[in-house]
Amino acid sequence: MPSHSFYLQQDEASRLKTILEGTGAGTWEWNVQTGETIFNERWAEIIGYSLEELQPVSIDTWMKHAHPDDLALSEQKLTAHFRGDSEYYECEARMRHRDGYWVWVRDYGRLVSRTLEGEPEWISGTHIEISSSKQYEQRLEQIKAEQQQTIQRFEKMASLLPGVVFQFEIRPDGTMTFPYASAGIERVYGVTPEQALADGTIVFQAIHPEDRGFVEQTINHSKKSGENWICEYRVINEGVVSWVLGRSKPEFKPNGTVIWHGAILDITSQKTLEEELRQTSTTDDLTGAANRRRFTEVLSWEFERLKRNGAGYAVVLFDFDWFKRVNDHYGHHVGDLVLRETAHRIKNELRTGDTLGRIGGEEFAVLLPQCDENSARQFAERLRRSVEQLRFIGFDELRGTITCGVAISDRTDEKPSQILVRADQAMYRGKAQGRNQVVVFDYNDQDSG
Repeated sequence: MPSHSFYLQQDEASRLKTILEGTGAGTWEWNVQTGETIFNERWAEIIGYSLEELQPVSIDTWMKHAHPDDLALSEQKLTAHFRGDSEYYECEARMRHRDGYWVWVRDYGRLVSRTLEGEPEWISGTHIEISSSKQYEQRLEQIKAEQQQTIQRFEKMASLLPGVVFQFEIRPDGTMTFPYASAGIERVYGVTPEQALADGTIVFQAIHPEDRGFVEQTINHSKKSGENWICEYRVINEGVVSWVLGRSKPEFKPNGTVIWHGAILDITSQKTLEEELRQTSTTDDLTGAANRRRFTEVLSWEFERLKRNGAGYAVVLFDFDWFKRVNDHYGHHVGDLVLRETAHRIKNELRTGDTLGRIGGEEFAVLLPQCDENSARQFAERLRRSVEQLRFIGFDELRGTITCGVAISDRTDEKPSQILVRADQAMYRGKAQGRNQVVVFDYNDQDSG
């Protein structure tokens, strides 16, 4: 009769298998000596087949569908793992989908047994599809999104995951527990698996206070709807804020208990890259000012606020005088220096909430929320004097001046851009009047300039 420990091992394996299925990973087992290979159904689905359609399976099944260029790297990493150079085998490879395109997978594995002679025998691992992640990675040039799950074969795979493999349970009385959590829970949340097992609420204490309500809301939604739980949020561990992505599948027990099987991944690096990408898409590379698209977006917000509650604002549009002469005489690199240093000087004059934007070429605009005509005029005059006094290192003889056009918001405007048109008209009136001055838009002069 099987021992009690045998049943415990079987239960542990079953539990980890359930967790694994919740992550959507394909699994494989390979006998290096005989070529015998075992895949799960998900492994076949990744490349568009059912497992039955691939029968009979062997190591040749993998080699047939893997990209030839990636097999050499896979072999190299397997050999290193077999020698004991690495704790586990890890490789990214392409597999030919049934429809002809290549699917990227992240391949993890670990040697399970050796022959009596010490040769590698059974190795097991996972394939996780990462096609979308690879596309994102390639777009950002050598950026590797560390967000894929890796699970060791049954009792071993949990230790390979760069995050937390877990089971989270809510009982009918509302109490919470983590019946299973891999060691990674301490790295992410700062609690041990034993602490999470005794009291599941301790994990929630590590969630960022601003995100805790949202996380609880998504869990309740998954509980009521039966949909998978997917959530991005921040955690605080030893004072360090990190971003994590949670994905799990709920299971409903007859007694009313709901248990989620899944994983939590650290996506801090991905979030950092997303923020850098956002900054790139909204910021002018040369000057650090908002680009035209971003400035127009902020202007639209102020326009809508004006329509709602009458909060007025002003725009100062300015252009460098004789800027073409600077480029022609000194070169474009000096022209760039002038723009960059001037933008830096102007930023020091801004209030919190003001927005400096580069509209195009040497033309800039400043959005001044909650600002009247007199204050806007004074601000523009400060800018004009500040730029006039600006000195450029290495070019002492170089002087720059700007002409500013000032316009105030008007509740009769139908579009946000109308204030820019007025500021532009005022600026060009200043150009016509001799440059290096501030002109406020005057409706009485609209048709005479």
